[in-house]
Amino acid sequence: MPLFGWIRRLVTGNLRRQLVLGIAVVHAVLMSIFIFDMVSRQGRFLHAQAMAQALSAAETLATNATSWVLAYDLAGLEEVIRSQSKYPGLSYAMILSLEGEVLSHSDQRNTGRFVSDPLSNDLLQRPAHPQVLIDSRQMIDVAVPVIANNIPIAWARIGLDQESNIAGLRVITRDGLLYTAMAISIGILFALLMARSLSRGLYQLIGITGRIRRGERAVRARLGRGDELGQLASNFNRMLDTLEYTEAQLAADQERFNLAMRGANDGLWDWDTHTGKVYYSARWANMLGYRSDEIGNSHLEWADRVHPDDLPVAEAAIEAHIRGETPQYENEHRIRHRDGSWRWHLERGQAVFDDNHQVTRMVGTNTDITERKRAKEALFEEKERALVTLGSIGDAVITTDETGSVTFMNPVAITLTGWTKEEALGRPLEQVFHIIHETTRQTCENPVTYCLSQGKVAGLANHTLLINRHGVEIAIEDSAAPIRDRGGNIIGVVMVFHDVTEARDMAQRMTWQATHDSLTGLINRREFERRVEELLGSALVRHKKHALLYMDLDQFKVVNDTCGHVAGDELLKQLSFLLDSSVRESDTLARLGGDEFGVLLGGCPMQRATEIAEQLRQTVRDFRFVWHDRTFEIGVSIGLVEIDEHSQNLSNILSAADVACYAAKDLGRNRIHAYQPDDAELQQRHTEMQWVSRINEALGQDRLVLYAQDIAPVSGDGPNHRHFEILVRMQDGDGKLVPPNLFIPAAERYNLMPDVDRWVVRHTLAGVAAYHKTAPAEAALGTVAINLS
Repeated sequence: MPLFGWIRRLVTGNLRRQLVLGIAVVHAVLMSIFIFDMVSRQGRFLHAQAMAQALSAAETLATNATSWVLAYDLAGLEEVIRSQSKYPGLSYAMILSLEGEVLSHSDQRNTGRFVSDPLSNDLLQRPAHPQVLIDSRQMIDVAVPVIANNIPIAWARIGLDQESNIAGLRVITRDGLLYTAMAISIGILFALLMARSLSRGLYQLIGITGRIRRGERAVRARLGRGDELGQLASNFNRMLDTLEYTEAQLAADQERFNLAMRGANDGLWDWDTHTGKVYYSARWANMLGYRSDEIGNSHLEWADRVHPDDLPVAEAAIEAHIRGETPQYENEHRIRHRDGSWRWHLERGQAVFDDNHQVTRMVGTNTDITERKRAKEALFEEKERALVTLGSIGDAVITTDETGSVTFMNPVAITLTGWTKEEALGRPLEQVFHIIHETTRQTCENPVTYCLSQGKVAGLANHTLLINRHGVEIAIEDSAAPIRDRGGNIIGVVMVFHDVTEARDMAQRMTWQATHDSLTGLINRREFERRVEELLGSALVRHKKHALLYMDLDQFKVVNDTCGHVAGDELLKQLSFLLDSSVRESDTLARLGGDEFGVLLGGCPMQRATEIAEQLRQTVRDFRFVWHDRTFEIGVSIGLVEIDEHSQNLSNILSAADVACYAAKDLGRNRIHAYQPDDAELQQRHTEMQWVSRINEALGQDRLVLYAQDIAPVSGDGPNHRHFEILVRMQDGDGKLVPPNLFIPAAERYNLMPDVDRWVVRHTLAGVAAYHKTAPAEAALGTVAINLS
């Protein structure tokens, strides 16, 4: 055992000792093999040479002894053998008969039969072939047949001694060992030199590794060699550079990781599935209100704190990820805080698998999302509240994203558009919300498109119709506004619209009613006057000529008085239909008052206007109104006025038409009278008509003034009480008195005198009553005379 221990220490020593010992052993083995091979080869060579010499000597002996054997001359055989005995290394020579009897021998003491020779029988059995009788390191014994006439007659036997060959081999072996010892010595010396050079570089590398192990990262090998050791040092330096860079990167990554973990405020855990132990970071423990030393490394530290309702789901998610069903583990669950409250955590993890796809560990993070969860719940509540609000309001609401695709529709929008929410979501708004202009039937620009391009609030143009999915036309009004994020970027549009079909119909009806006569369906006086102003404008600007007909029915009062207003209304409706069918499409027929009508003839000269007026007059004249069993003939008086660039204004035109109409009535009714500016009769009528408005203003503003004129007898004798006649005067706008002969005729002609008479009577009685309250008895009034029209 001590020997084996010494050998083991010798073999496992330092590299220099191993190198020297290895070279020495290699040299010894190689030289030993070489010497052994050389000695073996030399021994075989000498042996073959000795065998060849023995055979040659035996053949020579057989040849030389042939004649002597034939003669059986023993003396001659002895002479031959003596001469053969001079052969170097010959131990003995002999001639034997075929039966093995020694005929002659170099040693006369050894005569007779070689009874002990085991090959004697072979000699006898194979007399025609040479035989090797003894072949050993000390002796070679061969026998060659003596041939005479191709017939063996005896044996020539030679024995050669191998001592000289053995001595030579001993010399060669000795010299080989000497050379081996010298080669081993030289090898050891060379190995020592090489080991010293090699070990110096290795020791330097060993020293560098020790310094690196102590933390010195900047140290490098400085061998300056061009051999493999130099390459090793260079590779070692590059490895150190890579290691230093990798460590720097690792340190930077670790720093980033630490900063990221601190910034993310996440807890880290690392689960070793083989041992079942779990590493929990300090942040993981702090999130639950613990110090890191208060948390163990057991899986139960997590499982015991997860809410019982959430634990099965979390564990099922972990198992699903380990089975490869999910790319990563992710789950939201509640974990109990140290203070007993439940905190919501978002837990993520990733499993690590070995080559056999067996999980070895699982690493993940925990994020406290309690506030986010509360905010999400609050946002959900707000969203639900908003959705309920949007669902309960009477307006339709549609929202889109930044591309104009529908993202939301409330029930009213679903009803109006005819699209379900599921069908509409994600579609371009133009497919769901198709709008056209009510009058032109052209597609209207979508307000959402305007909002997205301009970033402003937009509204629909008037007269917009929504064509819903079922082809139903719905009048709508809407507005659209962009939805922006915190950065002010447009992320969508909200559009609010409502059904205004009834309101628009009502507005149209109101507009129609405001511009049309409810009895006849013709346009009314207001709309007629507006159109007159349009024609007047075209006459002044474009110098076009138009005509206006003012028509007043004759004998209409007879129908009203005899048959009642219902009959009168029916007469007006039938006559309106008849007149409307008699005018051109470009003309305008209107009912201006009770039995008054007007016709606007656009682009019509006076001659043509006179012809149209005559056709209308004749149409009315030919009309027979039948009410029950009575038939009435109706006539019409028409005043014709030209509208050209010399026409002043609407009031003058209507006044001239009215004057011309009344002139036609005064001239016998059922006729046409054209207004001429230089017509004296018409001028008088025109002046009187101007007084009509002034009389109405005076009545409305109490600008009539009463005068009391005494009535006394010419003789001077009369009653005790005073008598008066009441007279009336009118004040103009400037307060000046207007004599009655200027306004009374107009009031009488245009039926304003009854109003004037009522005003005079009412104010006279009031004045008399006031006078009696304050006047003395002796000044009491007698009679007051009031002139009535």
